[in-house]
Amino acid sequence: MPKTIGLNRRSFLVGTAAAGGGLSLGFHVPFGIEDAAAQKAAATANPGAEVNAWVFIKPNDTVVVRIARSEMGQGTLTGLAQLVVEELECDWNKVTTEYPTPGQNLARNRAWGDMSTGGSRGIRSSHEYVRKGGAAARSMLLQA
Repeated sequence: MPKTIGLNRRSFLVGTAAAGGGLSLGFHVPFGIEDAAAQKAAATANPGAEVNAWVFIKPNDTVVVRIARSEMGQGTLTGLAQLVVEELECDWNKVTTEYPTPGQNLARNRAWGDMSTGGSRGIRSSHEYVRKGGAAARSMLLQA
């Protein structure tokens, strides 16, 4: 007959806490830093003008707006892109959007903030800095 192990609740809790603590201390997620380096290298080979973290203008006059909030049905992607388009006074038909990666955000000292999405706060929590990013891009383009 196999021998049973005498395990009480206290031993179980101590053991799982120690294992969980060891895993959390020894676990490292690089958040795509290598990916950001590869994208940065690709961006230098990609013709166009990066005006700032939010606005990239391609040679065919397409404006790429980088939005760090996920689209979850509330129109966040469109609304935030429209803020930039209004500041730039450009043609909406020549605007595309893209999502920056967490690695890009880290490489740029968190230019896009916390990049979280939830509670229907996408536009409310980021409209100010997205609008200012569009206004700064307009100012830079006028001075160029």
